[in-house]
Amino acid sequence: MTPWVNSSTIDHGLLKAMLSERGILAMIIGSQAVAFIYTLSSGKDFWLSLGLVSLFTHANAFITLALIALAARLFKKLTFKIELGTVLLSFQSVCFFTSILVQYSVFSPVFPLDWQFVLNNSAICGFVVILLLHFMAIYIDNLNTIAHAANAELEALQARIRPHFLHNALNTLAELCHENPDDAEEAALTMAKLMQVAFASGKKHRLAQEISLTKGYLAIEKYRFEHRLNVSWQVDEINLNVMVPALIIQPLVENAVVHGIEPLVSGGSIDINIAQDESKLLIKVVNPYNEQSRSRSGQGIALENIKRRLLIYYGSEATLNTSQKSGRFSTIVKLPLGALNEISGR
Repeated sequence: MTPWVNSSTIDHGLLKAMLSERGILAMIIGSQAVAFIYTLSSGKDFWLSLGLVSLFTHANAFITLALIALAARLFKKLTFKIELGTVLLSFQSVCFFTSILVQYSVFSPVFPLDWQFVLNNSAICGFVVILLLHFMAIYIDNLNTIAHAANAELEALQARIRPHFLHNALNTLAELCHENPDDAEEAALTMAKLMQVAFASGKKHRLAQEISLTKGYLAIEKYRFEHRLNVSWQVDEINLNVMVPALIIQPLVENAVVHGIEPLVSGGSIDINIAQDESKLLIKVVNPYNEQSRSRSGQGIALENIKRRLLIYYGSEATLNTSQKSGRFSTIVKLPLGALNEISGR
């Protein structure tokens, strides 16, 4: 099936693609190619003619891009057919009127108007635009294929975290039911609220929601570990409404609890620091660590899972690094502010 038939895959994407770096580059190359071919076929002074024709074709291209940018700004949600019509109409209209106006220029005034020149230019423009849109459709279709694959991988990675999170919480409740039924009831209510946030959230939410989710998780673990678990929060003055991947801080903290606190008889403290470092959000989790200790098998959130999700969300702009020093294990995540990829969905 060609990209033209499979229009749903490029729905809402044509105008944006035309304004992307790839789209603008394609416009420039296409305009110059048309100018070169037209000049060769004209048989006139090559360099002078090439300069004038290039000026004409590039002016058409950039005026059209300006109209497309205006349309994309005014109309956020357009169907594929409307986007296609907008692009075609913009190109043809600009070419038609500039073909008339150029005949009044000081370079080549024509009286009366040469309508054959106008129609020829419009026909050439229409043919080139159709070719351009065809290749843009292929490009957009490939982007959507990659995005769907990345989205499916995100779903799979997310699916590994949530059941794991639920398992840990239920395990805590099971232990509390025997040790302290009152605390078990309070923990169950806390877990109910926590599950609602964790399972109802999309692939991204506000930083404030992620912090609240993490604090809820720690509240449940506090019932089980009591004095063995101490947590220190330090959240600098940052924008808590910034969007971050859902379940990005909580798994780091859970990893710290399972691998840092649980194996130690005396427990320890977890330090959580959230700050802004220039244009990046800095998340640092520090926990005690003993190489000789062994936590419950299968209970640690794999850092590779988080690294892979960050790669999908941010590309190479986000980093996750770990270090160990003096019995303390540090995990540092850096996220570029406001740079979540659109494949992250809702």
